Amino acid sequence: MRRAVSSVTVALGLLGATVACTGVALAAAPASASAASSLAAAPGKKRCTVTDERLRELSGLVATRSGYIVINDGTEVESRKRVFFLDAKCAISKEPVRYSGQGPFDTEDLALSPNGQTLWIADTGDNVTSRERRTRVALWSMPVSGSKRPVLHRLSYPEGKPHDAEALLIGDDGNPLIITKVMSGKAQIFTPAEKMKSGDTPPVPMKKVGEISLPETDTDNRLGAPGRVAITGAARSPDGSRVVVRTYADAFEYDVTDGNVVAALTGGKPRVTALADPFGEAITYSPDGKTFLTVSDGGQLDEDAPIDILGYTPSTEGAKAVAGGGDAPKKAGQSWVDGLSLSDITYLIAAVGVIGALMVAAGVFGILRARRKPAPPRGDDGPDRDEAPADDRPEPAGDGFLPPGDRGRGGVYGGGPAPGVYGGPAGGGRGGPAPAGGGGRGGARPAGGGVYGG
Repeated sequence: MRRAVSSVTVALGLLGATVACTGVALAAAPASASAASSLAAAPGKKRCTVTDERLRELSGLVATRSGYIVINDGTEVESRKRVFFLDAKCAISKEPVRYSGQGPFDTEDLALSPNGQTLWIADTGDNVTSRERRTRVALWSMPVSGSKRPVLHRLSYPEGKPHDAEALLIGDDGNPLIITKVMSGKAQIFTPAEKMKSGDTPPVPMKKVGEISLPETDTDNRLGAPGRVAITGAARSPDGSRVVVRTYADAFEYDVTDGNVVAALTGGKPRVTALADPFGEAITYSPDGKTFLTVSDGGQLDEDAPIDILGYTPSTEGAKAVAGGGDAPKKAGQSWVDGLSLSDITYLIAAVGVIGALMVAAGVFGILRARRKPAPPRGDDGPDRDEAPADDRPEPAGDGFLPPGDRGRGGVYGGGPAPGVYGGPAGGGRGGPAPAGGGGRGGARPAGGGVYGG
């Protein structure tokens, strides 16, 4: 009975696991189809193509009246550790500006001061795949004209906890706002807790001033869902009335009231512009504030892929409800099953699979245990031998043979009680009765056992 129950448990467990795997596959298919038919980003209008080989890993961009200022992502190539000035056709317009000292570690974004006179550089990259996380980060500042080298300002996060950050904004008070890059959840905003220092000094501690929770979108991009959350750049409009943060998929523009950038980012409702950048990590406003300008990091693209500066007209609409998303409104009379999102269904299916796997394990354990301890033999009249009184057990016949129902343990696969070859009679060999005290093939065998479990 125990073995039968265990077999049924295994069968049900396998059925549950099969259903779960099938369900996951079916759930994944609509998800892929949804991604393929997700919000189609209108291609940005090409402004110019960057052709200088030193500018294959652009991550920071600022637009000026005469062209653009750009920086590369973190690089070990010395000739790329510069601040580059481009004309309106994306050609190098002046000698790149070198950093002071040993230069930056991992530059990620550019920002302009409210008066447009100072260029700020975020040296805040700290990928989680790095062997050693940064105990301190840095900002660099320089005249937007490039007349002087960048000046170093060291900073550290609260409690020395490392963060990867790729977006920078400057508030009305001139203090920088560093926005972290996360692949899920909320991005954090940090600002110096004290007055910044210049030069190679101990880092000034920062404090957390807010969190950004981006609305959900379904814009297609290379990284899928994480690419719609990871903030890779930020900018403020020339008049200071708007700020924009971007991901690999979208640009989220907020209105700024009374110069309070943090309040706008943490409590405002953004307008969403879908972006079609191949691997966008930078964004800025055009000098007139009417256009978003973006550029991609070519280090993640094919070697022959063009590095284009693209222009987008900002959207006037907020985020739309995503099919199956957590923010989708529930219809009247809709059951709890109908209200489940694709993620909820996937988790439920996965739970069924886990339960199925546990049932399989329990069933296999039961079967192995049943085999390890066979059920006691039963007599012809029904009761188990172990349950019958010892005096009720029949004595063996003169030839040592017991009826099948009355055999004890031993012999071949549970044969007769007396050891013998292939379950033969007591003291008997192949050729007949064995001589007393005899041995060998034809004689008696010791009482210790027989062939194949004797």
